[in-house]
Amino acid sequence: MLRTLRTLSIRSKLLWIVLSLLVIPWMGYYYALEMKRFLVQGQQDALLLTASGIATVLNDRSDLFNPETGVPEVLGEENDLYAHELNSLIQLDGKTADWESIEQYASYYTGNELLYCSADYDPDSFSLKNIIGYFENYLYALFEINDSQLIYRDLERVSLDSSDQIRMLVQRPNGTLEHYLLLAAEPGRMSVFLVDEDWELPLEGDDVTAFTAEMAETEWGYRIELRIPREFISYRSRIGFFVVDVDDAETRKIAQIISTSPELSDEGAGQILITSPELTKILKGLDRPQSRIWILDNLQRVRAVVGGLSAAAPSESSIEAEESFLVQMYRSGQKHVDNLLRRPPAQFTDFSPEVTHRPDKIFTTILKGTPRVEERPSLDQKTQIVVAGYPIKSGEEIMGAVIVEQSSHAILALQYQLLRSLTLVTILVFFFVLVTLFIFAWRLTVRVRRLYNTTEQAITAEGRVLEEKIPKRIYPKDELGDLGRSITSMLQRLSGYTRYLEGMPDTLAHEMNNPLNVVSSSLQILEADMPEIQKNKHMQRATNGVNRLRIILTNLTEAANLEEAMRDEIKEPVDLSEIIPEFVDGYRSSHQGIQFQLQLPRTPLVIRSSPDHLAQMLDKLVDNAVQFSCEEKPVVVRIRKVGDCAEISVLNEGPEVPESIRDRLFDPMVSYGKTNAKHSHLGLGLFVVRLIAEYHKGTAWAENRIDHQGVCVTVSIPLPGSEHSRKEPNLKNTHSTMN
Repeated sequence: MLRTLRTLSIRSKLLWIVLSLLVIPWMGYYYALEMKRFLVQGQQDALLLTASGIATVLNDRSDLFNPETGVPEVLGEENDLYAHELNSLIQLDGKTADWESIEQYASYYTGNELLYCSADYDPDSFSLKNIIGYFENYLYALFEINDSQLIYRDLERVSLDSSDQIRMLVQRPNGTLEHYLLLAAEPGRMSVFLVDEDWELPLEGDDVTAFTAEMAETEWGYRIELRIPREFISYRSRIGFFVVDVDDAETRKIAQIISTSPELSDEGAGQILITSPELTKILKGLDRPQSRIWILDNLQRVRAVVGGLSAAAPSESSIEAEESFLVQMYRSGQKHVDNLLRRPPAQFTDFSPEVTHRPDKIFTTILKGTPRVEERPSLDQKTQIVVAGYPIKSGEEIMGAVIVEQSSHAILALQYQLLRSLTLVTILVFFFVLVTLFIFAWRLTVRVRRLYNTTEQAITAEGRVLEEKIPKRIYPKDELGDLGRSITSMLQRLSGYTRYLEGMPDTLAHEMNNPLNVVSSSLQILEADMPEIQKNKHMQRATNGVNRLRIILTNLTEAANLEEAMRDEIKEPVDLSEIIPEFVDGYRSSHQGIQFQLQLPRTPLVIRSSPDHLAQMLDKLVDNAVQFSCEEKPVVVRIRKVGDCAEISVLNEGPEVPESIRDRLFDPMVSYGKTNAKHSHLGLGLFVVRLIAEYHKGTAWAENRIDHQGVCVTVSIPLPGSEHSRKEPNLKNTHSTMN
């Protein structure tokens, strides 16, 4: 892995650095999850502490759980009526303005609940809307009747059941039934009579003054408001209402009856369920925002409920005109992030405060005396509800439990806002860092590439220094600047050393020529004075040594002075098909025993060149081929036209190019081959060939023959008038020969 990273470019490494920044949002997300867990744990502890405090307040208050508070003995039956707490006193005026606070709890009754009706009954002609509430010492009941034909009481009739009416059946704790009839001869105050079981005749001559009822006509029928003293509905008391419809004013026959307790008959009535007012008053002082407090007795019956579970998310101010552009862009980014994240639900459904029984499993543990806190899903599974419970005791007896509930919506909303802000900030920071690193990487790579190009152009392929200084604009005062200054210092030292090496051949030749001339003249004088010494082997070895020294000095000065000589040389048209055969004839004379083969084009092949330098180049090629040719094997000189270039190739049969020097064969001081007393190998022959080829804007290369029996060295020279530019030899595809 580390080895792979080391081979990456600077851009790739910086990209890896940018990607490593993704660890930051992951850490932020993990932090948000941990924060949620911590907040939920704190919420659970706080709710359990609240439940404990409320239970402490209610401990040893057995009077608050007295059955006479109105909580029924048996709850949850269909024939029970639930009384809702009113915000204010009800004015009996036949209007509904006072009922708005509990209007949503209204119950509706149609023909499906009729005790009896005719075959042609129309539900739209007779229906009932009923609400029951309580305030301080009174119960209130609202009846809105849809009646197509309103029939008032006829005062001349003795029977009371001959008009539209409301029957009220009351069952006392001792089991006796009392029948009350609400009648109206006209809109306004109604008469209330205690009647017999047949609902026809009054048992007392006067109206019952304990109840007050008011009637008002409406567009669809009539409305009745009824007030009942709270003490009238005591523990174990039951009550039921029946709305009677009479449509024929002549016959006064009952057409339909709707009951608020369809399961009941005249022998039974339902209970009115009222929460404990004393408990409610205590809980209101302990109410917490966005929390709901339940008080249950030891039978898990609801005694009191206060508060509610709020799911409203924190409000966010809208974008105002005076906000800056950046703020508006940030707000716009928040809206886009909202589409990526899951927003907590704005609303959810849970148990209604009107339920009378909570058989949750958590209560089983709490009512055994063990406090408990847990999470449960809401009824619609949209959010989690934290539930904390604590037992309420009176001495050693457990009277009930206090339950405090609170949704985790606030925590989820906080987590959502945190994740949204974290996501948006991460995107912005990530984009900013990415752009910054991209600019930095681009600038860095441009500077490195510029320094690389300048350095490459400062030194030729053969190592000659062309530029001694890197321009100062390339290396400002930083690490790359230090590198540029170091390269400049290195080039200056290398340039001085190169000039020293370039001048060394001339200096060496000048210094050695004098003693070499002395030795050579001394040998000549010695041969003249002593002719018999010419055949002495030591004399011959000394003469050969002097000749080799002269050849070495000539080769050293030849390569050093060649470029300077070619700089002032004038090129002239040269026909290769004419001049090359003359050179080959000379090689046949100078190389006795070597067979030369010549391959020429059928048409003239003219280039612009210097015949002397062309002969010098061909001499090096032929000498190289002859030196490494096998005995009695021919050397082939081939001239041909390839594209817009003329190619001069010299082929020999012999050993192939070794891999160790194939890429450096045309460099100076590179030599490989046999050594003998007559030949020196300074590695300058093919280097001279390359210099002459480049002087003609051509290239030189060597390759092993296809039959693997020798080497072919080729020089390509552009023809006059061609647009063929000078190109570097492809050393990867060429095969070197020996010098």
